[in-house]
Amino acid sequence: MHITLLGLVLVPLTLAWSLNPLRLMQLILLFGIFEAAAALVLGGSFGLQPPLVPGLAFVAYIIVQYALGMRYPGEGLVFRTMLPLLGLCFYAVLSIYILPDSFAGSIMVWPQRTDILAPGFVPLQFTFGNVTQTLYLVVDVAFALFAALFTTRKSVPYDRILDTYLASGYVVAILVFWQLANRVAHIPFPDVFLYSNPSWVIVRQNLGSVPRLQGPFTEPAALAFYLCGMMFCCLWLVVRGRRRLRPDLLLGLSIVCILLSTSTTGILAVVVAMVAVPLLAARRNDRRALARLGKILGLLAVGAVLVTGPILVLKPDLVDAASMVVESTLSKGDSQSYEERSGLDVAALGTVADTYGLGVGWGSFRCSSLVPGILANGGVFGALMVAWLLANVLLLGRRARAKAPRHPGRDLVAGFSASLCGQFGAALLSAPTISSMIFYLQLGCVIGVSAQMAGKALPQTRSVLLAMSTGKVLGSRSGAD
Repeated sequence: MHITLLGLVLVPLTLAWSLNPLRLMQLILLFGIFEAAAALVLGGSFGLQPPLVPGLAFVAYIIVQYALGMRYPGEGLVFRTMLPLLGLCFYAVLSIYILPDSFAGSIMVWPQRTDILAPGFVPLQFTFGNVTQTLYLVVDVAFALFAALFTTRKSVPYDRILDTYLASGYVVAILVFWQLANRVAHIPFPDVFLYSNPSWVIVRQNLGSVPRLQGPFTEPAALAFYLCGMMFCCLWLVVRGRRRLRPDLLLGLSIVCILLSTSTTGILAVVVAMVAVPLLAARRNDRRALARLGKILGLLAVGAVLVTGPILVLKPDLVDAASMVVESTLSKGDSQSYEERSGLDVAALGTVADTYGLGVGWGSFRCSSLVPGILANGGVFGALMVAWLLANVLLLGRRARAKAPRHPGRDLVAGFSASLCGQFGAALLSAPTISSMIFYLQLGCVIGVSAQMAGKALPQTRSVLLAMSTGKVLGSRSGAD
């Protein structure tokens, strides 16, 4: 075991703030962007992802607090909301001990790690991938649950959590532009620092003559997945009129970085965001929100013309490069890679009927998109748990907004909810699972703060009703006297 350069920074910070859960959450948001790096390398071939270090410390802190008798307000509502996710986690653990052996050899699956020399389908059997993928799910679910419990506290500084997330977006944008300068002008780039995880094979990707950028992530698609969440978050914060840390500026940077990744999923997400968010804002009947949104979209359009116009005049060959990206995006459905990924999804869906809806066991089948991945690995039960969780979160959010319309955590809930929508939508298109700890932190924060909002108004409402009824009684008595 040895510590990496990133670990030399992260591990001491985690130890120093091991008794400060807020700082640990901020470390997860800041260091969770370094997906291609490792904090520690175990056994020479396994890299411990950076957010797991403060994440495990955070989980340990909450467990110790419960052992010492600490209880959090709204924990009953949190547990009820997250019950489907806990059910999915329990089924995943149970499935890896039963299903791979029950259907061994009778079903063909695409494994988590394929043979480099002869990649292809293999007969179903229990592998180390079942253990690692289930462990990741258990840690992510535990962290989301404990983050939800922690954020039910009244003293949580919501703005600091949201500001840390936005700051991480600026860091990603800086690294993407730095990598662009490296690919174009050969300016030194900290590859050793950013790509230190031996579990990943990092290669430079190009679309013809156009470099595909990935920043601190493992591949351009992973960069786009993260930025989809950041873009939706910033866009909705602009609608709400938030100005701290300039979400309008970060929105423009996120869109540019998505385009530089040339990810088809990311480009589609930009189009969807530019259409869906204005429609949602229009439904609110808020003229000021629509004016803010129209202003920022207009500024983005003018900025794009002012920046790209002179560049295209000075370097006309970039027109051909842009055309290549557009053509590649539009013809993605006809590409060989798309056909291969679609074939994996169809094969994954086929395992549902072959296993009578039980699935092949968590981590047994690696496909291309989220729904086939959940159905293949978690069966019909897993898909129902995800749908139930979504319904619970939506109902809790509606209840929270109705009971606490001016709660100080509204911006956090709104921004993180938008980010979750962006990431979930991207995963529906091109991610077999969602394993980002940032995603689960945001999910926990949305549930925890919403539970506090929904519960905080209850005592106030009861006290107001009691006061009104008391006032009526006293009034009637004074009148009688």
